[in-house]
Amino acid sequence: MKARYKAVVDRYAQAIRSGQLPAGSRLPTHRTLAAGERISLATATRVYRELEEMGLVSGETGRGTFVRDLSLPPGHGVDQQVVAADVVDLNFNYPSLPDQGDALREALRQLAMAGDIDSHLRYQPHAGRLAERDIIARHLTCQHFAPDAENVLIVNGAQHGLAVTVMGLLRPGDVVAVDALTYSGFKVLAALYHLELAAIPVGRRDRIFRRFRRCASSGGCGRCIPCRRCTIRWAGCSTPVSGRRWPILRASTIC
Repeated sequence: MKARYKAVVDRYAQAIRSGQLPAGSRLPTHRTLAAGERISLATATRVYRELEEMGLVSGETGRGTFVRDLSLPPGHGVDQQVVAADVVDLNFNYPSLPDQGDALREALRQLAMAGDIDSHLRYQPHAGRLAERDIIARHLTCQHFAPDAENVLIVNGAQHGLAVTVMGLLRPGDVVAVDALTYSGFKVLAALYHLELAAIPVGRRDRIFRRFRRCASSGGCGRCIPCRRCTIRWAGCSTPVSGRRWPILRASTIC
């Protein structure tokens, strides 16, 4: 005869595999599960442990137990899967605008009808064509930042841009100041190139600068701050404050 807890495990496993419980769904606490199923707390813990061993859920201390994404093995693929409605997936950062599909279609139509279309069939310059780099430079120009087109490089996405920056400016063991809640892709890059990350808590701008000053003046921060305009807002304003006192290099990667 099948143990009672096995029936609970099978029911949850079926709900997860069928999509009834989508990735990111938070499961009941151990005590709630025990009360609802009329089993002991130890048995409820055993249920979740077996589901975790099956690769269906993951437990996080202090937060609870959550359904894992089963669409791909860990580390494979970059497609964003549907998660629970109350879950924010910080692994992905992409545009989400009304009618963006139609806007893209119109932009591609204009591209096809104008300019030297044959040029898109040839290899492009490694840094990008100067005309496009000039457009980007003008787009980026603001009060304290006016890049020349010659200093703008077009890369194949944010991760490629960060990798080029790290390989060109940093060495293993360097310390990089980042937001306490920072881009997961840069954390992966830091581990790959053996960089140390110094977390700067997010808050009011004056408090952020004070914390950064303490980090830089104590020698705890290295020479580079990764700055993604869409996620790390304070670094984009840091040059006038920090640049006069410390040899800070700021690398901007545009999404």
